Amino acid sequence: MWSSRLFRLLILSLPATLALAGSGELAPADVLENVLDVVRADWNADGVLDRAVLWQPQAGADLANLYVFLSGAAGGRVVASGVAWSRLGSEEAWLEPDRRGFGVLSGGLSGKTRWQEGLMIAFENGVPRVVGYSYHSWDPAAPEQGFVCTADFAAGKGSRNGAAFAIAGGTIPLTGWSYERIPPPCRAR
Repeated sequence: MWSSRLFRLLILSLPATLALAGSGELAPADVLENVLDVVRADWNADGVLDRAVLWQPQAGADLANLYVFLSGAAGGRVVASGVAWSRLGSEEAWLEPDRRGFGVLSGGLSGKTRWQEGLMIAFENGVPRVVGYSYHSWDPAAPEQGFVCTADFAAGKGSRNGAAFAIAGGTIPLTGWSYERIPPPCRAR
């Protein structure tokens, strides 16, 4: 979280647009003003760092959007809307690097129940795809109401509190992700 705050501080001194990857792609000022987190890695193996920028489309918006900027001749920009709850309770959504890509994580408090969810983004042939989803909720006063659910889209299987279930369809292009794609056993109740 400290790195995202530093990034936002640096943003204040920059002009209205900023090159976010070696491809020369520019991000509009409204994205830069509402950046929640940034993660960088070389996802398309061209020797140049690529970037994922998680941002809130407007102050107070419920869902965060994601820009993925890939460098190089085959690079470009991928935009996905509504990939995470942007701010619920006192927590902002954030990104975490992974060897295959990155995670988009969010969490918060609903009544006395704490929750955290995450998307795992990996790159297949240079295309960002949702390969996994997880959700965990817990209430210290009523632990029987909480649950842990994971979905591995690449393997076609998931688990809710240890009970396995099948998932059809494979990995999902990042641009095709929506909350309707969450497997029914993983939906909060």
